[in-house]
Amino acid sequence: MKFIGIDLAGVETRDSGICILDEDLKAKVFTLKSDDEIIDCIIKLRPDIIAIDAPLSLPFGRCCLKDTCSCRNKGHLRECDRELLRMKIKFFPITLGPMRKLTERGISLKEIIERKGIKVIEVYPGGAQDMLGIPRKQKGINELRKGLMKIGIKGISKVISDHELDAITSALVGKMYIEGDYLALGNSKEGLIIMPRKR
Repeated sequence: MKFIGIDLAGVETRDSGICILDEDLKAKVFTLKSDDEIIDCIIKLRPDIIAIDAPLSLPFGRCCLKDTCSCRNKGHLRECDRELLRMKIKFFPITLGPMRKLTERGISLKEIIERKGIKVIEVYPGGAQDMLGIPRKQKGINELRKGLMKIGIKGISKVISDHELDAITSALVGKMYIEGDYLALGNSKEGLIIMPRKR
C-alpha cells in the first residue's frame, strides 16, 4: 500500500512538500510546484489515499471566500475548526489572508483527484504532531525530524525541508486513517479534519 501526504503551498510558484509512505513507514520525500505536477505524480503512483495539509471545504453557508460576496457574513469557522479550538490546538482560520488561496487551491485539487477515484482527506500536520507528542517545525526542523524518527519513520535525510516533514506527517495520518486509528473532527457534510488518536 502507498500513502501520499501533501503539504500544499498556497500558490503554484512555491514548493509543496510531497511524501510517499509505505506500510513499513519508509518515507520518500520531494517537492513539486504546479497542480499538473502533483496530479501527474498521483496518477502514476495510484496511492490508497491522499492526505492534504490544506482546508478542503468551506463553512456552511459560504459559497466562496471573496470579500465582495454576501456569503462573507455566513461565518469564518467550520465545525472541525471549532473542535480544534476546543482541543486548544492552534491553527490559521481559512478566511485569513493567504489561507484563502490555499483553501481555494486545496478544494480544486481535491475535486480533480477524487474524479480519478482516489480518496482524499484533509489533515493538519501541526495538530497531528501535537497529538502524537512530537515537536512542531516551529521548535526546529531537526527536532521535528527526530520526533518523526522516534515514532518509527524511516528514510529521513538530515537535509530536508519543513514542507517535506509536514508531508511525512500528513502521509502518516493517511496511513492511520486507512488502518482505522484516527479521529474525525467536524461534520461530514461540511468537511472533516482527520487527526491521529492522542498518544
